[in-house]
Amino acid sequence: VDFADKRVELIVPFAPGGGADTYARALAPHLEKHLPGHPTIIVRNIPGGGSVPGANQFEARAKPDGLTALAVSSSTVFNSVFAKKKVKYQVNGWQPVVLSPQGTVVYLAAGLGVQSAKDIAKLKNQNLKFGGKTPTSSEMRMALAMELLGIDVNFIWGVERGEARLAMERGEFNISYDTTPAYNKHVVALIKSGKFVPLFTFGVLDNKGNYVRDPNFPDLPSFVEVYEMVHGKKPSGAPFEAFRTVFQMAIMASKGLVLPAGTPQPVVDAWRTAVKGILDDPEFEKTAASIVENYPQFLGEDVRPILREATEFTPEGWDWLKRFMKTKLNATI
Repeated sequence: VDFADKRVELIVPFAPGGGADTYARALAPHLEKHLPGHPTIIVRNIPGGGSVPGANQFEARAKPDGLTALAVSSSTVFNSVFAKKKVKYQVNGWQPVVLSPQGTVVYLAAGLGVQSAKDIAKLKNQNLKFGGKTPTSSEMRMALAMELLGIDVNFIWGVERGEARLAMERGEFNISYDTTPAYNKHVVALIKSGKFVPLFTFGVLDNKGNYVRDPNFPDLPSFVEVYEMVHGKKPSGAPFEAFRTVFQMAIMASKGLVLPAGTPQPVVDAWRTAVKGILDDPEFEKTAASIVENYPQFLGEDVRPILREATEFTPEGWDWLKRFMKTKLNATI
């Protein structure tokens, strides 16, 4: 495999400036260095529709020659499950190169009187308000987490994450979450000033499939720890099966790179080797390692079990989720 004098198109199915775009553009110069033949990487944005138009176009047009790749995000996976009429792609049909998890921190307004997760019982009689995009977007992780913890929350839809954060500063909402980059950039200072209080992280899965604390926030308990704290037992049953699938979508499948279905194995191997070289490259560590933070990176065939679990609910989990979404969030899936 040799990409010398070639142009490789890296499709980002989102507008410039977002998380997937930042991820792709941070990797692009290092892909030029580590792919055989040092090709030119061209990042092309196809925004709109929660990544569906761009992913559909990739599915329909990308040739399996290693010269076109797609930057995927949790939205790409969510839509493959919850917007099937619009989706023309098969997430599990693509050739995975790398999957990059991204953590989530749940935080509260300081006025609620909760100092840490140990005080979580105090939230059960509070008037909690959360702003989010839609019930079937990645906000679903928050709705399921609160349900499993037995905490009533008033969900107000049609609000982007940045808007929700500003509304919290104004006192209009009092519970929210942010992914690690946004939390570090926008929320940490407000926590230090005493305006917000961190509650817990969603944690991550290690390479053996175990829930562990978020490596970027080792002092905060994970959701599973908080569940055990509230209920006195490990989570199980249909509600948790639904949560685990959504967790895989929103956390573990946060960002990644894939090649078209049918790409020859030597070409796939060249891409996977290049990404491994990037992650081991001291230059990447100096200039762009913050893009993957301290999370475990899943390469090649290690990606498939995560994507499979992120797109396939158990029958019991799916039945419970349908009932929950209809009765609690007035949303039909």
